[in-house]
Amino acid sequence: MLSAEIKADPAGGHARDSSAEAARYDLHTKPPTAGAVHDLGNLIQIALSALNRIARDPNVSVAPALEPVIGSARTALLRAGALVRETISRAQESHPEIDETDVSACLTEVEALIRHACEPHIQLDVSVGSGLPRAKCDRLGLQNAVLNLVFNARDAMPDGGLISIDAAAVQGHAALIELRIVDRGIGMTQQTVARAFEPFFTTKGKGLGGVGLPMVKHFAAEHGGSVEIESILGAGTTVILRVPAAPLQLDAGQTDRPAL
Repeated sequence: MLSAEIKADPAGGHARDSSAEAARYDLHTKPPTAGAVHDLGNLIQIALSALNRIARDPNVSVAPALEPVIGSARTALLRAGALVRETISRAQESHPEIDETDVSACLTEVEALIRHACEPHIQLDVSVGSGLPRAKCDRLGLQNAVLNLVFNARDAMPDGGLISIDAAAVQGHAALIELRIVDRGIGMTQQTVARAFEPFFTTKGKGLGGVGLPMVKHFAAEHGGSVEIESILGAGTTVILRVPAAPLQLDAGQTDRPAL
């Protein structure tokens, strides 16, 4: 099994084009602009819903030449929606408080978005471990990271298939929440795994590729987490995203000291 892991890097990781990084990661948006971006996200959802209705029209379904056109338009709208969520998340970074996120609720929202937007031949299975603590990260950032990973898994299965998302708490030197996004698609070579997190590196040709995984890496690093890829060419890929778990909230009168 091939694997590559990216953890928080104080030096900044791979060298990147400074203007591209400024555009992608240093979006400190003023509130009025953030509101406009939010409205843009709503318009994208409306356009995506309309496109899905068109794709289901019998007159369109019998025209094979339109399938790749509609598929490309759907992918573009999904990526645009992901960028909108990323921009809103960056606009909130001026707040010093570290958010705590209900992972189960976050994944429920992701599941609804994917089921609404993806083709019928893509199935999604979401499993959340019992007693899962809250994650010490912002909700929109986590949602965007998972969506990017699901989009990649979908693209790796052109003939359709099952994408599974499993979330569970893991114990080590620190309490973590581990999310595994698994597909049974085309998989990756060792060379592709080694370069997967490089900005703008893609095996999809020209277009929107090469952005999603670097964004996931950035999200994991800024929250003190990690992201790892395990892949077998021809058998599928597992991406493991880990984020810190928030301390458990004790009820009044409880203590975290062991009983004597």
